[in-house]
Amino acid sequence: MLKGNPEIGLYNLDLPKGCELCRMGGKLVVFITGECGDNCYYCPVSEQRFGKDKAFANEAPAENLVDFIYEAYRMRALGAGITGGDPLIRIDKVVSLIKKFKDEFGQEFHIHLYTSGRYVTKDVLSELERAGLDEIRFHPLKREYLRAIEKAVQFNFDVGIEVPAIPGQEQELEKLILWSKAIGVKFVNMNELELTERNYAPLNARGFKSAHGLAGVNGSFETAYATLRKLHEEKIALHYCSSVYKDLVETRTRFLRIIKYSSKAYEEGTGEGTVLRAVVKSSQDLSDYGEEIEKGVWSISPSLITHLGVNEYVLVEEYPDWRKLKIGEKLVYSKPQ
Repeated sequence: MLKGNPEIGLYNLDLPKGCELCRMGGKLVVFITGECGDNCYYCPVSEQRFGKDKAFANEAPAENLVDFIYEAYRMRALGAGITGGDPLIRIDKVVSLIKKFKDEFGQEFHIHLYTSGRYVTKDVLSELERAGLDEIRFHPLKREYLRAIEKAVQFNFDVGIEVPAIPGQEQELEKLILWSKAIGVKFVNMNELELTERNYAPLNARGFKSAHGLAGVNGSFETAYATLRKLHEEKIALHYCSSVYKDLVETRTRFLRIIKYSSKAYEEGTGEGTVLRAVVKSSQDLSDYGEEIEKGVWSISPSLITHLGVNEYVLVEEYPDWRKLKIGEKLVYSKPQ
């Protein structure tokens, strides 16, 4: 019997630990490098990141390992997911970061990593195991990458496969799942194929279109659902993850966690994972109520507006992460008490 919601995700057995923590918003997103030896036509990584040796902790640029630790503290992360590019191009950096996470937050800090398998050797796997990696997820683009998965199941971490559900490839997906079960892979995640600015042209050239104006490709859910229905009784964990879940639910819960632990006193959180603040001009010292962001301009809590007798203010809504991207702002007139 399948569990979950078709709009969000479906699964037959328990979710992988990495997915459980992402659902809670508890995973720090570690983008370790944009470099990759493969060039999947459906890769969703942006032009600004793909192929570039840049690192990010959640949305914040990370110049060194301490930047990752700082962001983990800021959201009180329960773990980290290391992605790219292919993180194993920077294996030394990955190993150092895993060790630093474990030293700082303890062995229960759950770390998973994504790789195609291109750069996997027994020496690489040994280094990851010694460092304390908990879970490795393969995207076997080529048949020869399957040998990397066969090596990985011999090591002391959970091994999974994560692939897009490509319309029309039900048979290939079924064969991959049954092969994975036979060699001892713990789970297979099927992601909804997603249209992005970078992959839009190659996907359209292959006849793939968005479903109902959303990012998800038409037919991707049906491919995953048919596979789940057919194989749900197999003794391997299967999980379908929608683009809506990844883009809205997972990100929102992570933002809610950041707001809970790191928002400023004058920032009021919303249920959508954004924060509200009022920007007012005043010659008075309002430091007891907020923060001066420039000379005579203050950020304060919107709920204090009437108490302070402010006649007008700008209501700003923005994301709580490092970027502080504004969603909107509007001039509001208020009636003083």
